[in-house]
Amino acid sequence: MEVKMAETRFYLPTEIVAGAGCFEGLGNAVRRLGRRALLVGSPGRQALLERAAALLASAGVEAALFAGVRGEPTLEVVEAARERARASRAEVMVGIGGGSAIDVAKAAAGLCREPGAVAEYHAGRPLSGTRGLPLVAVPTTAGTGAEVTKNAVLIDPGRGVKESIRDDSWFPALALLDPALTLSLPPEVTASTGADALCQAIEAFVSIGAGPVSDPLAADAIRRIGRSLERAVAHGDDLAARSDMLYGSLLAGMAMTNARLGAVHGLAHPLGARYSIAHGTLCGLLLPYVMRYNADYAADKYAQVAALLGVAEGNTPPAEAAQRAVERVRALLARVGIPARLAPLGVREADLPAIVAEALPQSSLKHNPRPMAAEDVREVLVMAL
Repeated sequence: MEVKMAETRFYLPTEIVAGAGCFEGLGNAVRRLGRRALLVGSPGRQALLERAAALLASAGVEAALFAGVRGEPTLEVVEAARERARASRAEVMVGIGGGSAIDVAKAAAGLCREPGAVAEYHAGRPLSGTRGLPLVAVPTTAGTGAEVTKNAVLIDPGRGVKESIRDDSWFPALALLDPALTLSLPPEVTASTGADALCQAIEAFVSIGAGPVSDPLAADAIRRIGRSLERAVAHGDDLAARSDMLYGSLLAGMAMTNARLGAVHGLAHPLGARYSIAHGTLCGLLLPYVMRYNADYAADKYAQVAALLGVAEGNTPPAEAAQRAVERVRALLARVGIPARLAPLGVREADLPAIVAEALPQSSLKHNPRPMAAEDVREVLVMAL
């Protein structure tokens, strides 16, 4: 009997260096890519950016700083970072911080040699094919997994749109993951970014784009985050828990950049463009509702999620195990302080028609295991309201 194997594609050109203390090797790592670097981060990470600049200087690399990333990444901030890179004649970009800082660095690096305004590419203008600057990504949260993705998620406040620019050439050249850099994260940031990582792992695992290469990565991410999120929030100085979370975020990023995501991210993007709600908080809030909506269509996969989270055995009926997974995720996120409803965060029922319309074209929605029409999107939003 002939057995046909479904076609699958997995692409990840990023070199990954991970381990406590590996940040100290930043200078030599950057020197392999260029002799002038722009360090991109937030004002709250000024001291870390200056430490990074010292490491680069000791390796003979000239460093300029851009500490203008505040909150969600906007087109204006990317434009400013790109101009700073051009003015400093940067040969390599280094993004240090959470997903916003890395996405700003990624977009500024990728568009540095493009002639048009950043807004033009966000609105759909094709890239010219001119290769941008190499990027070194140093995550300080766990996290978005942006250190191993080819897209930058940006907000255009003028259009009220949150969308990605992506290209295979935008993968970071190097991801440097030092869990010691995450020890100072406050509990609420640990919870929000950890919820995003868990969501990405689960969505990648049940996506219609999932496959035999991405599944083990997503599964290990679910296992690690499930066992360590609560500990990392309550005991931020626990290096083992922080390491688990950082590796979990990395693995989720590797899985989702190839398997893609689902309805949670399809809904979170238009909500995030409209309201001042942290992306990870939105993902964590929406995840149990979307899992419940999907449960009958992906019972076998959610049953595996339940087993990875320690709430089901091999002989548990899939439908029952899937419901256990939903409840386990809901309870875990509640315990780390993720809110359960949208309305207290300012989302109004009157806004739902516009949010539904903005969610439907989202590419993430197309990879959800259960198809979603407008009425289905509204149903999930009403449940979460």
